[in-house]
Amino acid sequence: MYEQLVTVAPSEVSCRNELKLRPLLNYLQDVAGDAAARFEGAPRQMAAHGYAWVLTKYELDFIGSPPVMDSVFRVRTWHCATESYNTLRVFQAETPEGEPLLWGKTAWLLLDLVTGRPVKPVAHLPKSFIEAGRPIEPDFRKVPDLGTLENLGDGPVSESVFSVRFHDLDSNGHVNNAVYFEWVYEATPLDLMLHEIVGCSAVFRTGALFGDSVRVLAKEHPNDDGLREFVYEIRSVKNNKKNSGKPLASFSAFWRRFAS
Repeated sequence: MYEQLVTVAPSEVSCRNELKLRPLLNYLQDVAGDAAARFEGAPRQMAAHGYAWVLTKYELDFIGSPPVMDSVFRVRTWHCATESYNTLRVFQAETPEGEPLLWGKTAWLLLDLVTGRPVKPVAHLPKSFIEAGRPIEPDFRKVPDLGTLENLGDGPVSESVFSVRFHDLDSNGHVNNAVYFEWVYEATPLDLMLHEIVGCSAVFRTGALFGDSVRVLAKEHPNDDGLREFVYEIRSVKNNKKNSGKPLASFSAFWRRFAS
């Protein structure tokens, strides 16, 4: 297990003085990179050997109140390289006093940069990385498949279109995963000044590139636990034809109204 203390910078908080989702996800990614670097498994180290990490699944649950400006929180993380093609990583965040803030789990593929195909991590990762792993439950919450919004009952489907900016790209030249969460956040048909996200799940299919436009569809899914659940499709838009382009990702998210 690896842990790191993080201080929330003033530039990273919202109008509610809380850490925004995108910088939070960036913090988790950076801590994961530092953790993997101890065992020669960080992205830059793997790239030197002809491999790249590709995120395929992400699950997050927000447990406590979000960190606020200038506050400090602790991130813990550990990984598990399985016999399959997936490498799993778990995150926990808590206050310095030990109060939980969030829990997250991710699944990654290791791609051969020459063939573009995934390889089994146990055969290509450093031995120290494999041996440092801890058991992680491999199951993720189910996210509705792309193309199934019309099967979720009555109700409107909202649509938002975003352009991929230069500053959305990561070192691989693809849109960073945190940007997809930001698109989903902004595309949610709720008053965001009155609601907060309490959990989300994502399945990533392929990446968006600079100059692309993406179309985010959102539809409310019936839910009986007092929260509002929305499901989302993210598709690329080619030549301004709404039905063209490839599926990029699917999401589900749970929202709660702020207490009055």
